[in-house]
Amino acid sequence: MIEKMAGRSRKQKKQRSSSCSWSSESSYSMSDLHYGAKLPQKKAKKEFLANPITGYLTEDDTNLDSSSMGRSKKRNRPSKKEQYAKLEIVKDEVSSSEDDQDSAVLSKKRPTCGRRKGADKGKKGNENGQRSKRATILSWLIDCDVIQENAEVVVIEGETRKKQGKINKDGILCCCCYNVFTVADFYKHAGGKSSKLYEKIFIAETCSPLLSSMVQAWNLPEEHKFRQFNLIETKEDASDTYDDACMICADGGDLMCCDKCSSTYHHEKCLGMKEIPKGSWYCTFCVCKFCGDPAYENDYLLKCSQCDKQYHWECHLAREPVSIDINHIPQGTFCDHSCNEIYDKLERHILGVEHELERSYKWALLQNTDDGSGINIEDHYQRTVCHSKLVVARRLMEDCFEQIIDRHTRIDVVKSVVYNCGSNFSRVNFKGFYTAILEKDEEIISAATIRIHGTKLAEMPFIATNKEYRRKGMCKKLLVAIESALCYLKVEKLVIPSVSERIGTWIENYGFRLVSSPLPKEIKMHNTLMFHDSKRLQKHLPSALSRTYRANSRDFFHPN
Repeated sequence: MIEKMAGRSRKQKKQRSSSCSWSSESSYSMSDLHYGAKLPQKKAKKEFLANPITGYLTEDDTNLDSSSMGRSKKRNRPSKKEQYAKLEIVKDEVSSSEDDQDSAVLSKKRPTCGRRKGADKGKKGNENGQRSKRATILSWLIDCDVIQENAEVVVIEGETRKKQGKINKDGILCCCCYNVFTVADFYKHAGGKSSKLYEKIFIAETCSPLLSSMVQAWNLPEEHKFRQFNLIETKEDASDTYDDACMICADGGDLMCCDKCSSTYHHEKCLGMKEIPKGSWYCTFCVCKFCGDPAYENDYLLKCSQCDKQYHWECHLAREPVSIDINHIPQGTFCDHSCNEIYDKLERHILGVEHELERSYKWALLQNTDDGSGINIEDHYQRTVCHSKLVVARRLMEDCFEQIIDRHTRIDVVKSVVYNCGSNFSRVNFKGFYTAILEKDEEIISAATIRIHGTKLAEMPFIATNKEYRRKGMCKKLLVAIESALCYLKVEKLVIPSVSERIGTWIENYGFRLVSSPLPKEIKMHNTLMFHDSKRLQKHLPSALSRTYRANSRDFFHPN
């Protein structure tokens, strides 16, 4: 495709330069920002300078380098020495037993100390015999003041009031036996038999079911703003409208620009091109995935509902003649049969469905479906529970990570990934992301974000565990469930970002290996979330899994 484009000579190729720096000698000028995310509220300049974005480390990390985040553009002035913020995959401590290993979470180095976020607070709480807040739906509803703590609830079946209790962050206190139950166990304790238990437990004061409270909390303005489309707008005096970071490595520098969209690339370092093509050049997101041509006059490209790549309908027909099934209503457009199959399996058997694991653990795949661009969960009850758990997973991620702000667009990366927010800039377009959770007794223990780019590739940029469950193999348990699902979807490879300090852990304990150089074609062709000071690791799923494990992955999801 690159060779084909290099032969075109319509106009002179555009090239631009950008750099990001932060040092004690430099000042951070907001006037240097020629574009920014259109977000509800931004942090003030002084607040940002006073509180640089930091991350957390394990208690064992020492001799930390001072680092922070910032950006400035090279606009006809000498560039300053770049001091990039260190981003790190911080593993949950690995115990001596292989079965007790935990996974890793992505974070940034803290400049002055080597503890996890809130480590001191958590230690103090443990000394007082207090447990950190549980990552549950009830805890979320109480924290956002939709439900008051100790509010009375009652189980109603038909016109019969069966049990009364009081809500707290640990569960529901039964008024007859004074035991604390989970929502499901309290409903069973009351003799309930419906699968939609949040519809059967009512708040006594308002006579409304818990499900209504969940919908209300999901639609709160302070919650809704996190799920907005990230519109990156250029200022009127901006010299260009392009992204300041490379699509592939997320770093700045001398970047080659696409002639159709805002995407930019390092032509030699990341694309492997010896020189900039003459004439017009279009990135992989603006051309047909089959023929490599863009949409010319009186032409158009369709977008695949699964992998988000564009294609000519004629090229699609040449590869896969259309067969009409009058018994099946198509839910989207797909570039090939494999993407259609992945989408169908996700919709029918995986998304929003609880999957049982051993010892009462469960895992599920969640996604924000409000904008209607992805898979639609038609059942209102299932969709509401899915969205509620997604909020709890987002809160868990925030407890584990310091805020990660994209240094070029000012987007909150973790929130945008968890809620699969779209953007007009391809690099920060997080459409297609799912959040996988591991839970037990209605408490979310671990959470990870994944995106599936067809059968060749999937990515997992974030994975985190509640600090109460670290060093107990919880992240590894979730990772095994994710790999099982990917095998069921026939995905061949899982890719993650990691800093140099954590590469050994991923390789030795989790079967990953460094991505070879030059980058494989499937990584160049897809938008995978990357951080400027990280390296990519990959895991070939079929070869990494035993025959028994692969067989279990086929039986893991049972058609209805």
